[in-house]
Amino acid sequence: MTCLTSNDLWHLLQRAANAMTILEEPLNAADRELGDGDTGTMLTRLLRALAGVDIRGTSLTEAFGTLASAAGESTGSSLGTLLSAALFAMSQQTRSHTDPLPASETAILLRSARDAMLELGKSRLGDKTIIDSVDAVAASIDGLARWPDIAAATVEAAEAVLLRFRGRPCRVGRARMWPEKSQSLDDPGMVTFEALLRRIVLPELCGRRSEMPK
Repeated sequence: MTCLTSNDLWHLLQRAANAMTILEEPLNAADRELGDGDTGTMLTRLLRALAGVDIRGTSLTEAFGTLASAAGESTGSSLGTLLSAALFAMSQQTRSHTDPLPASETAILLRSARDAMLELGKSRLGDKTIIDSVDAVAASIDGLARWPDIAAATVEAAEAVLLRFRGRPCRVGRARMWPEKSQSLDDPGMVTFEALLRRIVLPELCGRRSEMPK
């Protein structure tokens, strides 16, 4: 696979929805430390809704747009709203690119998602949010043209950014009210991003990395 198609996107969503069977409770537990404790439940509902939309055979612009609408209807949470905005931005971005999208241009999609989430959330890079993870992954895959290289780089970057932000306080959301506590904890959104990537983008790593924190 050297290009991204709506069929590929559909298959990734099936993996994502299936992964939440394992991830829902651990992600709720992680969120409970700094938030409402419902990130896993919200994301399960959201991903099941997206996986239930048959986008196969459509253009990427149409696929991302349809998914953005479905995401907006399935959850009113802050993270869900950010994801909906990210999907809509990617829909707009693909209008000016070839379809299917060459693998080497995947970083462009992530950067459009990053910018949309920053604008909607009124946040900045460095605030210790999922957006920092998206930015790190986009930088890590910039220019890569082979899916195996892209897959490995995304997981490595998502793991590395978690380590890089440990010891820093969260500056947005409910977690900002407990700066000292948040220094020693990972942001739930960043944890979610890394956990999903590890099981979806590069599932063959699951066995070799089973000893790593979930």
